[in-house]
Amino acid sequence: MRELAKAFLAQGKTVRAAALMMNLIKTEPIPENLELLAEIYMRQGLFDDAAELYLRVVKMSLKMEPLHAEE
Repeated sequence: MRELAKAFLAQGKTVRAAALMMNLIKTEPIPENLELLAEIYMRQGLFDDAAELYLRVVKMSLKMEPLHAEE
């Protein structure tokens, strides 16, 4: 589904791409999917929605990466 959304995005069909990705992130809210939807939102001029998704990605990556103690 992600690849199909990318194809729609490449064709400028952002509404179709967004619809696919919105459905996909319901079941697979992984950073790559959130970033693609954020990119689609940016192309649509939905900057606040895109920023929200990018923030989710940052928060997810902070939870996944262990903090390294300075020696």
